Formats: sequence, C-alpha cells, structure tokens
Amino acid sequence: MRKNLPLVIVTLLAVTTLCISQTATTSKPQSKNTGGNNLEQALIGKSRETWEAYKSRNAAAIKALTAEDYVANSLTGPSNLQQDIATIDKLTIESYSIDEPKVTMATKDVAILRYKCDLKGSFDGKPFRPVYATEVWVNRGGKWQIVSYSETPVS
Repeated sequence: MRKNLPLVIVTLLAVTTLCISQTATTSKPQSKNTGGNNLEQALIGKSRETWEAYKSRNAAAIKALTAEDYVANSLTGPSNLQQDIATIDKLTIESYSIDEPKVTMATKDVAILRYKCDLKGSFDGKPFRPVYATEVWVNRGGKWQIVSYSETPVS
C-alpha cells in the first residue's frame, strides 16, 4: 500500500483538472518555484486539454493526457481511467473554468496544480457544483500526464 500512496495522491490531483471552464478562464499563475512560467503555463494548458477531451468525449485524447494508473476522487465518487472512459456517455460538460491556478513543483517531475473550477453540466443527470480542484501531473519519459484528480466543494 505504501508503494502506491504517491500514485494515489497524484491521481487525486489529476481529477481536479476536469473542473475547468473554457469560457470563463482566468489564468493567474502565482507559483514562482517552477523555474519560470513556461512549465506552469504548459501544465495549465494540459489541464485545459484534458477538460476539452472530456467535454468532447474524446477517449483517445483522454488516454494520451492521462496516465494508466490515474485515479480520481470527485463529487460523483472515486474512479480510474477505465471507469471514466466507460461512463463518458453519462458526462455532459457545457463549460468549465480554471480560476486562480497555482502550480507547485513537488519534484522536477511531479507538479501539483490547484484551482477553483466552475463546471457547468452534469454526470448521470446530476448537475455539477463549483469545486476546488487539485491535479497531480507526472513527467514520465518527457511526457506530462495527469495521475490524480480530486475535488472539494466550494462552500
């Protein structure tokens, strides 16, 4: 179990990416420990790509952006990559936002992206609510992929 704990944490953070709205995007990177804004902006862009892939139900794009060992804990419950793809028809994303994104580098190959997400749409007929999202991205062989996503409701 201890061997999988970093992966579980990374996966929880990756799910957070799914709560971003393309229409009301505010990008204010505030972390200065990423060695400049290039990597930070690239990771925020990867998060948007992931949201767009889920929005358009593009399984190939989702697989390209998401690690096979991905895990998520969202308001709809826990899931993994295979479950997300298997239930993609239950997902409707009208819009999403990535507000006040912050990137923290845990190591040179592990990044944590946090933001507020106002997601419009539903899963299995149940409407989404605004959340604070956390994604963990890992660089494996020069390719950044989301391994964890988690949500906390905005009160």
